[in-house]
Amino acid sequence: MVGMLLILCCFLSLFTKPTVAIATTSLSSSKHLFLEDNHRHGLLLSASTQQHTDHDDPPTIGNPKSFYLATCVPGLAHILQRELEDIQQTQYSTDNISNICVSGNAAVTFEATREVSLYALCWLRSAHRLLEMVATSDKLAMTLQTRDDVHTFVHQQVNIKDLLGDGKGGLLTLSVKAILNNPRQLPQDLSHSHYTALTVKNALCDMVRNLRGDRPDVDIENADVPLVCILRGEQTGTVNTASISLYRSLHPSGSLHKRGYRQGSAIHKAAMKESLAAGLLLEAGWKEQVDTLDKESDRKLRLIDPMAGSGSLILEACMIATDIAPGLMRIRCGLDVHRMPPVTRWKGSDQQDAEELWKSILLDATRRAKSGIQRMREEPDRIQIVANDIHPGAIEIMESALSQAGFVNFVEIHNWDCYDLAVADNDPCRHTIVTTNPPWGVRLTEDIQESWEGLKHFIRNKCPGGTRVYVLSGDKSATGILKLKRDRMIPIQTGDQHLRWVQYTIRGSSDSEEELTSPAVQDKIKQKSIGNSTSPMSFQSKQKTVDLNGWG
Repeated sequence: MVGMLLILCCFLSLFTKPTVAIATTSLSSSKHLFLEDNHRHGLLLSASTQQHTDHDDPPTIGNPKSFYLATCVPGLAHILQRELEDIQQTQYSTDNISNICVSGNAAVTFEATREVSLYALCWLRSAHRLLEMVATSDKLAMTLQTRDDVHTFVHQQVNIKDLLGDGKGGLLTLSVKAILNNPRQLPQDLSHSHYTALTVKNALCDMVRNLRGDRPDVDIENADVPLVCILRGEQTGTVNTASISLYRSLHPSGSLHKRGYRQGSAIHKAAMKESLAAGLLLEAGWKEQVDTLDKESDRKLRLIDPMAGSGSLILEACMIATDIAPGLMRIRCGLDVHRMPPVTRWKGSDQQDAEELWKSILLDATRRAKSGIQRMREEPDRIQIVANDIHPGAIEIMESALSQAGFVNFVEIHNWDCYDLAVADNDPCRHTIVTTNPPWGVRLTEDIQESWEGLKHFIRNKCPGGTRVYVLSGDKSATGILKLKRDRMIPIQTGDQHLRWVQYTIRGSSDSEEELTSPAVQDKIKQKSIGNSTSPMSFQSKQKTVDLNGWG
């Protein structure tokens, strides 16, 4: 506890203004949050997740390497894989982390040591869950059709002393949640997630009672061992069967997408999840661009979100620009400040130094954050982050989150119609990236179409040649309004919405000149001029004063 408070004090010392409130409430997690979240995202685990056909049998608990499953928004598995490969290449080696494989469109599997798993817990930006395998029915001559079969599997395959302890030094608390894959092919007796989770919990409690005449406590909010049971339905002929894998979560039962800078009423109902925003920015190459600043002294960057909404892309862009780890931000904003993650409380021979390793990783993350913040202060012209939205309410929510995160003075904020927004300069050394999530719906309404027309005007007439533009949309007819040739497209799924992250490149000025002189645009400019006392091109006249000498 003292060590965690020391780390928190070191991190908070980076922020010059003490007025930013630090929440002291613990991470709240609904009993069914994990299950509902994965049902919403349609988490699909490919056969390789369960069968591991390309690997040896999964390492057992206590071995130097264990088998892990990391999950993410469907469509971002390749980004999560890239994050893990970056950890392998820049921080560790194949001796510490190996066999990194995409599994389906929403998961990545890998083998790693305890230290690497703790590092991943702190630094992964696009991950939702980080799970370590406890046991699996794959490669076993076992067919699961009933709850009794699940009970037998747990008794035969789980080392209860390694998992919960034998009572010497304390018995660990637990919780169990179940995820059902291919539920239509599951046997009827295993088709209810609640009763399946209850069966696993009862089997574990029975094992402890048989061992020492006692039962472990169940803690839904903050279990020492949060367990996740994944059942996959299979059909052989006309018979439905199931395979099962049991994992323990390295973190509390809530999702890792939460950073903590959005709390209470400051969370917009349509806000993009932080992990999705981070994954999209990584896909757009924002981290690589930031990393080049250390190699090219004259290089400058600008990231613009002309329709920022509540600021998910802007906030995550700031975290990447300042090199602040998500795990560190969660501590700063009060989500994990009062407790060590569950993984540091586990039993086993590889757990002796887990708490000290976690503290060391956080201290190193604090050092990196200090360096990133210092660069933003001392060289404010190297990285410009610009946010704009026409709705004052969205700006208010974004500013609240920026203040909570400590980024409020690192972002230029504008309350303009996207049509009126302009790029401040055309410095040839400045690389410009536009990332945005414009409004869209099942039906292209007049208001939505007008918003996209404004975005089209900004992209084609205000952005310099060479600008890379990334747009998230769930409506193909909306992106068609831009009349730009796409470079590539990444399919994304969030809930029941199928989206596309589309990349464009502004090639030159010929199209822009044609767009400016078109009758429709001229009429739009006249209408704007009548309604405004200032010219629609006078971006700097209404620009918010930015003082980067302060922080927070």
